[in-house]
Amino acid sequence: MNFKIGELHPNTPHLFADLAELLLLTGYYGRKYLHKSDLAELLAKEVVSYEEIDEEDDVAEVGQASVVLSRWHEEQIENIMTQLEYRSRSLSLFYPFITNGEELRICANFNEKHRAYRLLLACSRLRSFESKGIVQKWSKYFAKISKIALVGLLPSYAQVRIFDANSDDRKNYYGTNFRDAIRKLGEDLRVTNIHEDNVGKASSSGDGGIDLVGVIDFDDGAISSYAILGQCGAREIEWPKKTLEAHASNLASYFHMQYNYTSAMFTPILFRHTNGEWVDNRCANSVFIADRARILKLLELQNKCELLVAEPWFLDFESDLTTIAGFAK
Repeated sequence: MNFKIGELHPNTPHLFADLAELLLLTGYYGRKYLHKSDLAELLAKEVVSYEEIDEEDDVAEVGQASVVLSRWHEEQIENIMTQLEYRSRSLSLFYPFITNGEELRICANFNEKHRAYRLLLACSRLRSFESKGIVQKWSKYFAKISKIALVGLLPSYAQVRIFDANSDDRKNYYGTNFRDAIRKLGEDLRVTNIHEDNVGKASSSGDGGIDLVGVIDFDDGAISSYAILGQCGAREIEWPKKTLEAHASNLASYFHMQYNYTSAMFTPILFRHTNGEWVDNRCANSVFIADRARILKLLELQNKCELLVAEPWFLDFESDLTTIAGFAK
């Protein structure tokens, strides 16, 4: 498998920081550390428009363009290093790197928490891993770790399943035909009514925008279970467009519901400024966001990391990683 850098996203430090970490993990430079000069060299190769720089100075003046670009490069590198330092502080034992403001170094020994972080990091930039079928396979693995995280949001007696069309839960519980699956979901949610006409017109494939379902079924004859409907989004800049796909309002054509069930969005992106705030608060409108930091926290609260890294699918992920030339073992 090859690791391809692709687009850098230089104006988004949280995404560029992911790239820096992956360059180190995949052995891109053939060493155990990454200096900020490596990132500066990488950034210098990126074609940048002055609209991206958003500089107030009049860059059209003779001799000013190169000065503005150089200053912008310096600011971007400092922003990235600050982002990496924030991660080291906030993620503590989960963070598999050491940073000192000048360099990023990989930890000598990986524990189970480091390994969990590594999976989420890899899933945050799937497009950079060039191998047939790897995007689909690792997306499925991300759904599995998101399922574990969702379990942490519900009591132990809740039922948590993956609704995605390619999951085992879909095959064994809901049914592979979407029309059958959505009917079963309606039954579990104890909706008032299932609109059979609309269900019958739906495609037999797909998941209707729902990847995860967590339900507490009181089984007492009354309508409405308690539920969380979840969506998994692993594409680094596209996922915010999917935050409301699992919102209950999108099921209105199939069900009549008494209230909107809780909606959750799981993403492997570390969607944070260096003060811990969301990069864009609008993404959290009407939905609970579980980014990389929150997923890791939910794993920690459940003491799941040791069990997670022993799962066959997790070991398969790590086996895939080792096929990258120069991979940092």
